[in-house]
Amino acid sequence: MDIFHRHRQANEHDAAATALERALQIPEYRAEALVWKGIAAMPQKPQLAFLFFANAAKALPDRADIHALVGRSLLAQGQPALATRYLTDAWKLQPNDLALRLTLWEARSQSETPADLRRMVLAHLPDIHAGKELAVVLKLLAAQADAPGTVGVVRYLPEQKEIQGWAIDLHNLQVPAVVQIEANGARINATASVSHPLLTAAGLPANHGGLRVSVPSPTPAVHLHFANGTPLLGSPVYAMPVFVPPASVGAGANNSVDVLIPVYDGLEETLECINSALDARKLNRTAHRLVVIEDKTPVPALAKALKVLAAKGKITLVQNAVNLGFIRTMNRAMALSPNKDVVWLNADTRVHGAWLDRLREVAYSDERIASVTPFTNNGELMSFPRSQVCHDMPSAKAQAELDELARQVASPPVEIETGCGFCLYIKRAALDEVGYLDELHLARGYGEETDWCLRARSKGWRHVGAPNVFVAHQGGISFGAEKVLRVAMNNAILRKRYPDASARYKAFCLRDPIKPARQALQQARLDNLARKPVNQRNASWQKDADPTLHVHDGSMQGDDFSLSYHQSSHSTWVRLTAALCPLPLNLEFELPGDFTRLVACMRHLPLQAIVFHNLARCPLGLCDLPAILDIPYRIQCRDDRLLDQQSDYDWQRFAREAASVQVPWPGLESRYSEALPDATVLADVILMNTAHPSHAPQLLMIGDSLHKSGAARSWLGLARHITHARLPIQLLAHSDSPWLNQLQATGSVQVLPEPEGFSLSERAQAAGCDGVLSLVEAPDSDWLAPRMAAELGVPLFARPTPQTSDTGAIALENLPFTLSLPQ
Repeated sequence: MDIFHRHRQANEHDAAATALERALQIPEYRAEALVWKGIAAMPQKPQLAFLFFANAAKALPDRADIHALVGRSLLAQGQPALATRYLTDAWKLQPNDLALRLTLWEARSQSETPADLRRMVLAHLPDIHAGKELAVVLKLLAAQADAPGTVGVVRYLPEQKEIQGWAIDLHNLQVPAVVQIEANGARINATASVSHPLLTAAGLPANHGGLRVSVPSPTPAVHLHFANGTPLLGSPVYAMPVFVPPASVGAGANNSVDVLIPVYDGLEETLECINSALDARKLNRTAHRLVVIEDKTPVPALAKALKVLAAKGKITLVQNAVNLGFIRTMNRAMALSPNKDVVWLNADTRVHGAWLDRLREVAYSDERIASVTPFTNNGELMSFPRSQVCHDMPSAKAQAELDELARQVASPPVEIETGCGFCLYIKRAALDEVGYLDELHLARGYGEETDWCLRARSKGWRHVGAPNVFVAHQGGISFGAEKVLRVAMNNAILRKRYPDASARYKAFCLRDPIKPARQALQQARLDNLARKPVNQRNASWQKDADPTLHVHDGSMQGDDFSLSYHQSSHSTWVRLTAALCPLPLNLEFELPGDFTRLVACMRHLPLQAIVFHNLARCPLGLCDLPAILDIPYRIQCRDDRLLDQQSDYDWQRFAREAASVQVPWPGLESRYSEALPDATVLADVILMNTAHPSHAPQLLMIGDSLHKSGAARSWLGLARHITHARLPIQLLAHSDSPWLNQLQATGSVQVLPEPEGFSLSERAQAAGCDGVLSLVEAPDSDWLAPRMAAELGVPLFARPTPQTSDTGAIALENLPFTLSLPQ
């Protein structure tokens, strides 16, 4: 790369290009070389620049500047929505990088509605500390006709006992803004008349705009707003000292427990939660009290209902004078009884049976267990039926049934990486040693329980899941700009504090030690269903569910009943999915050992037909299911024909024949190109489309698997030919292969990047893919190219074969280049 830079600085372009191509072949320099290749391609070919930048970003994931370049390449090709999505994901990992933030604001300004953009700006303003970024976002606000003209930010500095911040009028920047301050019943007017370095750095007047308000005595709420009533961001200010936990007084297994329910909004949800805990109280032997902390709710009816419950002695009510947020609220609630264990219980949860006894029993099954998290429909690692998935909350009756089944199954506790705060049992001994929540650096919440759990783990404490308890959790369904920002900022803090935590979490998810407990509970659900009367069994399935079982290779989604098969080098297993209410049934079986159990489970399903898809790799044992279950079957061909069952056909023979006839992707003409002694010439190229392309393709996706050596050698020969003949095209590889390095070394093959959350078609679109190319001579049932072309919405170029017939495909007779394939 040093040679490249010397030639570049000397304007020796050809020599610089040669040095750069050499650098691409050296692993140590490849990522940086890709960046410079992208910079060179950006002005004329932003799609090609995306390829270079995105692959460089994959090699150097911590380089925020490269992520910003990826976003710029997407913006340059008119893809602001994709740019926003990519940059947002990158920003979540590195929220403090200025270049990344500036590029993201540019993308948002083009992709978001004015209202959404305004919400984002106001959410981010308190955390903007760079003048350049502040200038950008204030310009975005000022450009909106209906945006507030006055804006400001304030925060409390407990060391100085002072509120500091800034306030401006976007319509009159030359005049200091007037702010009204209210505290303890008094009201005064103040002027933002002091200088503020951030405003100066943003290019605003240097002699005013800043605010400094002395608060000599602790004050729970200081309100600051403009004359028009618009509050400054951060108001009301909680001008109180930092929380200091009380001294430890010890605790033990015989002490009572405080169940802490923080409440802010949601009248019905909160009362249902409290009532479920009250109903379960008499079923639990553990002495406990329900402590409800009302965090200055904006719902008067909720505040009144809580007072009524407290007056009847059913709950202990704590009312915050101002909204403290989750961390401050829970710290003070956990300090109410310094000798008790505590349970965090979200106000949108429901508990059943002896839930607290079972959680406590797990907590004291080992002295170094710090926290316990139950099964739930929505709770990160302990989510059921799928981990890390937010499922809808079941009905009250279904919740109670799931909890009772979990109790009966009694799966043993499972050690997990971190607990989840929707329902978290915490032992007092752990609180005493680990400390409370961090309200100084994570003051506005999100990630607080993860921080506490990781801190506890660093001190030798463990966290476990309790699969013998099921606590339903409604959970939030939307994420506002404020929450997205908080999650990103706090996650950055956690990554810095616990650098190995992310790798540990990913390794845990790959091992998935909770899976046996999930499977046991699923099997119990099915067994319980089998014991019910027929009318109740029939009512247990989702309404309007299609009673057809689809057997496939895992590539299909959305069926009410499906059996997907998966094969690895050492095992074959299937996943049975069924539309059981209230949560879907998911059971896995290893073949052939679990085949008898699979059949037994399938007999409980209300199946009326079986459709087989992608039979080429289907385990033969599954072909016996129609006969065993006495259910009619059909075979879905690749051309969407359905082959019906024929009584005079042997099933095994029929399956094999069906597998052989589902090849025909119609559309390739039956014509041959001439074969030369040393090469096969792809002179007759067919376009599977309804019209000629408007221009010759320049970026073609490799439409064949590169895992077979024969096919890979053909592609390597083609790639070398493209380079040597200087053909005006590039090839794009979409999957990994042992041949990938050799293909890339030709200089004519690029790897399609895999940004998280991007579909194959979005990735190909960003790269500028304008066709799929296949070199297969005799397509079989695993031919990827037609499906890929259809998914990407681009033409398919392929070699004509004698096994296909002309169905109206258009031949390109006069391509401007010829592809020669050395044998």
